[in-house]
Amino acid sequence: MEQANGTEHPTNGDHHHKPQQVPATYLLATFAATATPKHLTPSLREKVKEVLLDYIGVAAGALTHADSTTPIYNAISALQGPTVTTTSPGVCTVIGKGAPHFLPQYAGLLNAAFGHSLDFDDTYAPGTLHAGVTAISAALAQTESLVASQGEEVSSTEEVMLAISVGYEVTCRLGRELGYEAYSRGFHNTSTAGIFGAVAAIAVLKHLPTETIEMAFGLAGSKAAGSMQYLDNGSWNKRLHPGFAVHDAFMCVALAEAGVIGATKILEGKAGFFNAYTPNQNINFHQLVDGLGEQWTWLASALKPYPACRMTHGFIELCGHIHDSHTQKTTTAAGKALSVEDIRAIELTMSPSNHLLIGDPTPNKRHPTNVIDAQFSAYFQVAHALLHGAKTGDMAPYSRLHDAALHRMTDKITVRTDAAMKQFAAKVELVWQNGGEVEAVEQEYPLGEVEHPFTRDKVEEKFRSLAGPVFGEQKAAEIVGVVDGLERHSIMDLVTLLR
Repeated sequence: MEQANGTEHPTNGDHHHKPQQVPATYLLATFAATATPKHLTPSLREKVKEVLLDYIGVAAGALTHADSTTPIYNAISALQGPTVTTTSPGVCTVIGKGAPHFLPQYAGLLNAAFGHSLDFDDTYAPGTLHAGVTAISAALAQTESLVASQGEEVSSTEEVMLAISVGYEVTCRLGRELGYEAYSRGFHNTSTAGIFGAVAAIAVLKHLPTETIEMAFGLAGSKAAGSMQYLDNGSWNKRLHPGFAVHDAFMCVALAEAGVIGATKILEGKAGFFNAYTPNQNINFHQLVDGLGEQWTWLASALKPYPACRMTHGFIELCGHIHDSHTQKTTTAAGKALSVEDIRAIELTMSPSNHLLIGDPTPNKRHPTNVIDAQFSAYFQVAHALLHGAKTGDMAPYSRLHDAALHRMTDKITVRTDAAMKQFAAKVELVWQNGGEVEAVEQEYPLGEVEHPFTRDKVEEKFRSLAGPVFGEQKAAEIVGVVDGLERHSIMDLVTLLR
C-alpha cells in the first residue's frame, strides 16, 4: 500500500517515541478504506476459517461454562429495553440465544463478552492480546445488520472475511507496539487496541472513506479502556472488556458518519493512544504501518488448547506430559495414578514479565477460589495438570477449585524468573519423593503457536467439546461444514445456524 506524506512534530510530552514523521492514524484508516477482497490470500482465507470456528465454539461454551453469562445477558437485555424485538429492523444474533433480537452494538457486546468469558479465545503473542473476539464480533454484527436492513447482496462472504482480517491486523499491529509494557500501566491490550480493530472491521463492511474512519479512530481514542484491576478479586471486568470495545466501536462509527469531529493523530499525537497507554520506549511507527495489505502480521495468532491465561499453557502442556508418562508407567506396574505424595517439590521458571500475571505467590494465585484467579495461576494450572492431565477443550479444572489435593500440591510449588526467557517459555523442575530424582522439562513455544502448531483435528475437537452441548452434535457438524466451505455460502447461512 502506498504511504502518504505527513509529519508529526513531537513536543516535550512525546517522550515515548522518536519523531518518525509517520501519519500512522491516517495510514491505518486508509488501509481499512481501501482494502478489497483481492487482498485475501489462500493463507488468509484458511486462517479466517480456523479462528472463526474457534470463536464460535468458545462463545457458545460460555453459555454452559461461565457463571457471568446470565447476569450479563439479562443486564444488556434490560438496557436495550422491550421496544426492540425480533421484528425490529436491523436486529442481530447473539450466539446460542435464538432469533435475532439485539441491536448490533448490543449483539456485538454480548458475543464479544461471551467469546472472552472462558479465556479460551485466540491470542497474538507479540501484542499479548486477543484480537479475534473484537474483530469477529464487530464484523458479524455489522454484516447481519446490513443484510437485515438492505438485503443479502450488500455483504459478500469474502467482504466479511476481509473485514475480519483487517480488524485483526489493526488490533495486532497496535498491540505489538503497545507491548507487554502496557500492562504495567494497568491497561488490557485486548480492549484498548481492540476497539480500533472493531472500528476497522465495521468500516470495511460499510465501505467508509478514509476521513470518516480517521474521525471514528479519533473518537475511539477516548473510549479505549480496560483496567487490569480485575486481577485483585477475579472480577468479571475482563470478560466485558472486548464487549465494551465492540459496543463503543459501533458508537464511534455512527458518530463519525453523522459528521462528529474526532481527534486527529489519535495514535501518534503527544496526548494520543501510545503516549497514554504504554510506557514502551521503543514504539516504531514505521513498523506499525509498513506492508499494510501485503504483510499480514495477524497470521501469527494462535489458538488456545486450554481455557487459561496463555502464559500458563507451556506449564500445563509440560505437566500434562509428566502426568501421562507417570500414569502409564505406574498403572502398568502398581495400578496407581500420580498423587500429591509422589512429589516432593516443584520449581517453575518463567520470564519476569509473566511473573506478575501468573507467578506472583499471592494467596489468590497460590490458592485460587474463583475461575479467573485460577486461570491466572501457574500454581493451580500446574497442580491440576500433574494430577489430572491436560486435555484440549477441558473445562473440568474449574469444577475442582476446592479440591484439597490440588491445594496441597500448589504448596509444593515455587516460582523463579529468568530474564533470558521470552514470552511464553516455560521450564519445570520436579523432585520425586522416592529417591529425590529430579525431572526437568522445558519448551519455548506453547501448543498453538506457529512454531508448535495446533493441528486441524485439535481445532475441531475443541470446537465440538464446547459447541456440542449448546447446539447438539448434528448442528455443530453443520457449522463445521459451513465454515470449512465458507466461500460457497452466504454469511447468513452461518449466522442462522448460530441461533
